[in-house]
Amino acid sequence: KKNYMFRIIKSLPFISSFILKRFIKGRFPKVKFSRLSLFYKERVDFRGTCYIGQGAMWYAQGGLKVGNNVIFGPQSIIWTSNHNFIDGPTLPYGGKDILKEVVIEDNVWCGVRVTILPGVTIGEGSIISAGSVVVKDVPRCSLVGGNPAKVIRTLDLERYDFMVKNRAFYLDEKYK
Repeated sequence: KKNYMFRIIKSLPFISSFILKRFIKGRFPKVKFSRLSLFYKERVDFRGTCYIGQGAMWYAQGGLKVGNNVIFGPQSIIWTSNHNFIDGPTLPYGGKDILKEVVIEDNVWCGVRVTILPGVTIGEGSIISAGSVVVKDVPRCSLVGGNPAKVIRTLDLERYDFMVKNRAFYLDEKYK
């Protein structure tokens, strides 16, 4: 019995991904993923082509908008709510969750194991380094990294604008 239950629990991410693929394929045909754990899927708005690496866990209760040509490395975490620990009725937290939307604009690349916390907007053309914890807004065309994530440098805006104008998008090339 113990071994049987372990196999069922171990297979749950696959089952959820199978069900999600059927849900997402009808609504968002240009979203590619494997083994995605997505909570509150009805609160997610994919606005174009997107790739989500294996093992992602997204909790979208507060709302999540994902732009076009967005790439997430494996094991990304996106959280859009937090417990009320400031003035909740119980300790360590309680009451209603605090919901804050996360917005990821076009042409963003999030590396492996990136964590994005509630209320964050990631500006278009930005790159989030592997292992980063994003706690505040990321400006357009920025390379950020660390915990908490900080701007490392601003990317070449002229090159970025040229690439967008010429529609040189990686995911469009990959999934022709």
